[in-house]
Amino acid sequence: MTAPAAPPRTNTLALVGFIAAFVVPIAGLVLGILARNQLARPGNVETGTGLARWAMILGALGSAATLLLVILWFSVFFTVIGGHTA
Repeated sequence: MTAPAAPPRTNTLALVGFIAAFVVPIAGLVLGILARNQLARPGNVETGTGLARWAMILGALGSAATLLLVILWFSVFFTVIGGHTA
């Protein structure tokens, strides 16, 4: 009788990148890209391609939203400082 095979490991960068995408979106984007590169290497038996993909998607969307909010904040700030009324 043989022992059951161990389940494949999940790529650590993919998992950390997915979690980081919710907290620090740019970190999730970078870690997702690094994880996808690791997972694409020949001979790699780890899983986590979906996690890496979602880390990149959420990281990109979160970074874009953050950038838009910063631009909006500066626009409102300089409008108020300049004394202009909307």
